[in-house]
Amino acid sequence: METLVTHSIMSVWLLCALLSSLICQTEQGEHPLSIKVYAEETDRSENGAWVLNVEWRDGFSEKNELGKVSYDVVVYRTENMTMVHNETIDVTPDNTTHHRWKWTSPIPLQCTSHSVKLRRRDQNHTGEWTPLSLYKGQDLEAIKNILVYPREQIFLVGSTITFCCILKTVPLVNSPFLIPISKRTYISKPRHYDQPSDPYADILCKDNNGKSSRGSSVFIGYPPDDQNLACMTRDLSSVECHWEPGRRTFLENTNKTIYTLNGGVCEFGKCVLRAVPKQVTNWTLIAKNALGVKTLIDTADPTHRVWLRAPSKISHAAYARNVTLQLSWNKENFTSFPMICQAILNGSIYNKSRVGLTSIDLVHLQPFTEYTVKVKCGSNEHFYKWSDESEITFSTKEDIPEAVDVWIQNFKQNTYVLWKPLTPQQSHGIITQYEITKGKRREIIDIGLNTELCHKITPGNERNDQNITVSARNSAGLSPPSTIIVPSYPVNIFFTDNEVEISQISNHTGGFEIVWDEYFNSTCGYVVEWFPTYYETPCAVEWTKIPECDHAACCSWKPSDHGIFKPGLKYTFSVYACIDDKPMLLQRREGYAKEQRPSGTVQKLRSNQNGENLELSWDEVPVKQQNGFILGYKVVTFRSDSKTHDHTELTNGPKVNLTLDPGTYTFNVSAFTSGGDGDNATLRVEVKKKTGQIISTTVIGCSAATVIFIIITVLCFRKRKWLKKLLYPDVPKPKLAGKWNTKDIYCTQMTEGYMKCEIQEVYSSERSATAESQHGLISSNSTVFLAQQCFLNTSKSPVDVSYCPPPWPCAEKLTSIIENPSYNMAFPEPVDGAQISELTLEMQDSYLPAPNFVQKNVVVKDSLGYKPQSA
Repeated sequence: METLVTHSIMSVWLLCALLSSLICQTEQGEHPLSIKVYAEETDRSENGAWVLNVEWRDGFSEKNELGKVSYDVVVYRTENMTMVHNETIDVTPDNTTHHRWKWTSPIPLQCTSHSVKLRRRDQNHTGEWTPLSLYKGQDLEAIKNILVYPREQIFLVGSTITFCCILKTVPLVNSPFLIPISKRTYISKPRHYDQPSDPYADILCKDNNGKSSRGSSVFIGYPPDDQNLACMTRDLSSVECHWEPGRRTFLENTNKTIYTLNGGVCEFGKCVLRAVPKQVTNWTLIAKNALGVKTLIDTADPTHRVWLRAPSKISHAAYARNVTLQLSWNKENFTSFPMICQAILNGSIYNKSRVGLTSIDLVHLQPFTEYTVKVKCGSNEHFYKWSDESEITFSTKEDIPEAVDVWIQNFKQNTYVLWKPLTPQQSHGIITQYEITKGKRREIIDIGLNTELCHKITPGNERNDQNITVSARNSAGLSPPSTIIVPSYPVNIFFTDNEVEISQISNHTGGFEIVWDEYFNSTCGYVVEWFPTYYETPCAVEWTKIPECDHAACCSWKPSDHGIFKPGLKYTFSVYACIDDKPMLLQRREGYAKEQRPSGTVQKLRSNQNGENLELSWDEVPVKQQNGFILGYKVVTFRSDSKTHDHTELTNGPKVNLTLDPGTYTFNVSAFTSGGDGDNATLRVEVKKKTGQIISTTVIGCSAATVIFIIITVLCFRKRKWLKKLLYPDVPKPKLAGKWNTKDIYCTQMTEGYMKCEIQEVYSSERSATAESQHGLISSNSTVFLAQQCFLNTSKSPVDVSYCPPPWPCAEKLTSIIENPSYNMAFPEPVDGAQISELTLEMQDSYLPAPNFVQKNVVVKDSLGYKPQSA
């Protein structure tokens, strides 16, 4: 019985399990998933929503190996059913089997409607798709105006944004919205923004009717980037936290960063917490804007982070050489706080530490001096940082002056005592009087507006050295006396330089350096004195005292400030050894700190002529206008008819000798130093020759010409043949071609005792008779006599060979026998007619040579040579 009951129960249980399984399978086949689609609550902006939320419940789920459930999700743009996203997701089921998934759209969800469907994916089975779940966009609603999305939204730098335009008609052709995604929606190409902007330019959409949308602006920026959070206490009663801003967000006008510190809202840069914990504490700062969140954390013990504030009040109690500063604090708890304070005064630092510090002492100060001191404090046990500085200005009181620096001077047989003015650090107050004593006599000099630090010593009949003391007085009292000894009169080696040579200082650097040998008898050092060499008033003296030499055997001094010396001004330097406050002169020198060109000219330029020599002389440049050591003079000579100088000469002395030709000259004379040439002094001089010089020059010139003429005459006489041959050479003899024959010479009686001779039957042996007759060499119609007879009787005329004395008839000179004026035959010996007839002559054509003269002895010589024959 019991067994039967047991089997019945088992059967019922199995039946119930089977029915339950069938019910579950039926629900699965009927798509038990329910989907809900909506925009992100934080992103439900009228200006543009981007995140689409999908929620669903699943009463049955089969986990995969990782303990998760898988679903396939698809997103469409509803109107054209364009799939824009497809993804398989894994979710971890909770006890309520509630699931959620988010999707960010590339365009705002308002641009067009979106539909979502999903299905379950098990290990061995894929479920059916759920029905589409719709999220409506603005393109499905009736619109009156053109809409552009997104607008007035914030984006991160580097974002790419796609804009959409919803309108009833199509947009303009040149509009950026040219890609349709539904009947009413058009999108632009994606735009990349890589630079921050606040805001960016408006984007408009126009339809083909010219209607325009409201402008769409976007803001491009960064999330917060605050850094370096530090929290500390400043008054021991509250905690202040400070941080740095970091990179700029560029969203200050549209979306400021919000700061919270440990849950409390703060302003930028400073958060204050009223309670000061006594232990290590964490401070968390959250900076947030539309693009992101930045979290900063600081951990510290506030008692180790004490940053004191500056004292609220500082007072002082001043004395001549020290001051006490009184510190006041606003907080009572500072009286038991260990602190350290620091006072900074002219580079000196005074530190003082104490619990509840209220005063600081400043010592070793200068009397009658104004000071500005800065005070700052901090924690002495756990020093964190100095407080802000407090500043106070005060003045110390007067004290007696220091001893004055005194010196004496002899000027135009008078003695003066001089002293230097005390500096503010030396006077210790306002000097009102100077007190001068000489022996038992005391003089008081009140300080006036134009008081010189110089006093004339009234001379007496003292035979011993006199002590002179000078003291300065202010409201605190009289300074220690300064003593100097004036040597007795008339023995005064202090003011005599007869035994000391004055030497020059050559310098081009703008300063001086004085060197001297150490004087071993010196007991109180040395004094270097200087003054302008040509000063005209007393008390124009400067000096410096040197306690001892730096070197054992040599002393030197160089002024620290060369600006006290004027360029071009001559100074006299003296070195004194101090022997028991009594000076003794060791050295005296003169020089220029920096030489310049002379400012004056030479004086009294004059000339003196001695024959052809001209001497120029002048006086020196005035000493006050030399501006340097005169190295020499430059003399430039100009002729009056020339613009360029003829001669330049340098000379060391104030005169120069010149040798010049007669004429008018202009002379420019200038002095020069190492600094350059001075101005010119000009002199115009006419150089003339004297009468005696003219006469002597004339006599000498004539005598020289006479001697030269005589020498030339003698030389010409001795060389006359050579000159005749050179100037008048002999005429060359004619040469006749061929052989000529003459039969005889005949003379015709003429008037005046002359006769005319003719040659008959003269012909050339190389020519025919026909040729001879054709040429007509000789023809005569005169009475013909034998030439031989005439020649024999003409020897009586030794002078003129062409003359024939009676009774012989004579003709004209034989030069007319044959006209040949270019040749005259010479007959050194007489010859007869037969000889002449036998002469062989070489002639050219009709040219017939004949003797021009008939002499006693006639010799005819042709070009071939002959031997003379007697008659």
